[in-house]
Amino acid sequence: MTLVVEDGTGKANAESYVSVVDFKTYADGRGLDYTAASTDTLVEQALRRATAYVDAYRNRFSGYRTNRRAQALEWPRIGAYYFLPDNGRSIGFIYPTDRDDQLGSQGYDYIPANVIPPEVIQATCEAAVRESASPGSMQPDLERGGAIQELQAGSVRIVYAANASAQTTIQIIDTILDALLMANANGGLFGRAVRG
Repeated sequence: MTLVVEDGTGKANAESYVSVVDFKTYADGRGLDYTAASTDTLVEQALRRATAYVDAYRNRFSGYRTNRRAQALEWPRIGAYYFLPDNGRSIGFIYPTDRDDQLGSQGYDYIPANVIPPEVIQATCEAAVRESASPGSMQPDLERGGAIQELQAGSVRIVYAANASAQTTIQIIDTILDALLMANANGGLFGRAVRG
């Protein structure tokens, strides 16, 4: 089955934000190993799972789907923005956007309703690298919700702090998507992307 890549039109049958060729270019340019997915079919499968993982951020992305429920993926979006912190240099600032008739203000750059942000594409590639190495690793089933308080194997004992997440934090994906998340208006993320 050929991978259907979202092109910004809000396709009803899109399966990925990234093509196999673009994914390989991204990974090769960064020295990331995806060779566990030894065929293009396995890479396509990893890209589908990675896209589902990125789409799980849906409640934290600003705006809403351009074609509402008629499109398969979370992007493109209407009313979405990119947060541009000014590091306290001004109370508010205005700068040009890619449209002459619209100005961004107060640290937000609005994303056109037919654009897949490069951050979404990069995050999908990062998730696909991990999915190609270990299928299903980005969204695993967690025994007892992953709430492990103590683990012992022989003489080695691990006890996690009471508020420690039961899952692995994927910081690169959080960092890439950070400026697209609504929580930035309040100064930070609501949570972290995780895998078990």
